[in-house]
Order: sequence, then C-alpha cells, then structure tokens
Amino acid sequence: MTPTSLIIVTDRGSLKAYKVNETPNRGAGLQLVQAFETTDAHGRYQDKLTDQAGRFPAGDGGGATGSGRHMNGMAERQGLETENDRRIFRQLADNITEVVKREGGDGWSFAAPASIHSAVVDLLPPQVRDRIVEHVKSDLVNIELANLPQHFRSLQPL
Repeated sequence: MTPTSLIIVTDRGSLKAYKVNETPNRGAGLQLVQAFETTDAHGRYQDKLTDQAGRFPAGDGGGATGSGRHMNGMAERQGLETENDRRIFRQLADNITEVVKREGGDGWSFAAPASIHSAVVDLLPPQVRDRIVEHVKSDLVNIELANLPQHFRSLQPL
C-alpha cells in the first residue's frame, strides 16, 4: 500500500489539508498546510439574489379581474442550486489539485461527506485522482485534530 503523505478533508463550505509527518515513537503527526473556505457555500439565497420569488407579478398587471390583486410567480431554484453546487465542487477540486501538486507525495487520503464525495473526486484530474490511497466518506472537517488519524486506516500502526 502506498503511504499517505497528505490528508485532505472537506465539506461543502471548507477544505483542510494536513501533511503527514511520521514520528518513530508517536506514529503519524499531522500539520495543517492549507485551510480554505468556499464563499458560495455560505449564506442564504435571498441574501445573494435580488430578484426573489414574488417580486415580479406573473399576471397581466392590468387588473383585468377587478380584484386589484395579481398572481406572483415562484422562482425555480433547482437550476440555481445545481449551478451553485457545480461551482462549489469545481472550486474544491481546483484547490485539492493545487495542494496535492504542491504538498503531496506518492499518495494522499481524502475525506468528504458521502453526499459530495463522488462529485468532487470526479472533477479531479486523473493524475491527482489516481494517487488517492484512501477514500473516507465522512464529514471530518470540524473534528479535533488529535482524533483525525483514527479515521484513516492508512495512518494506523501495523
């Protein structure tokens, strides 16, 4: 098995990369080499967009019904959310590629929630993706650093 020289953990909003330093007495030590926050993953849509659902009348606006009311259209958010996700995943993949090229040795380990893991891995270039020695489908971004190694088999003593 190729040894892990780098661990990258991510979720929709952030990414952390740790260099693995082997110590003879205490096993693997981790050193943070990159921390990144994706700006598109934070906040609410209504805070980011100006044409919210209901802002523009969907009726003819002439008051032909005589009631003085008009129907308001609902925005279709699904396409917007899909585009936002695609942008976030691309941003994460680009940052992972940069860190792996700069800090990674022969192999690296990757952890992300199952809901985004495949999408991010699929966006990695083959020369980066093929060097992943361990996939962990868990959200480990906010876990305490001392507890992180136990989630990776490649860091466990033989």
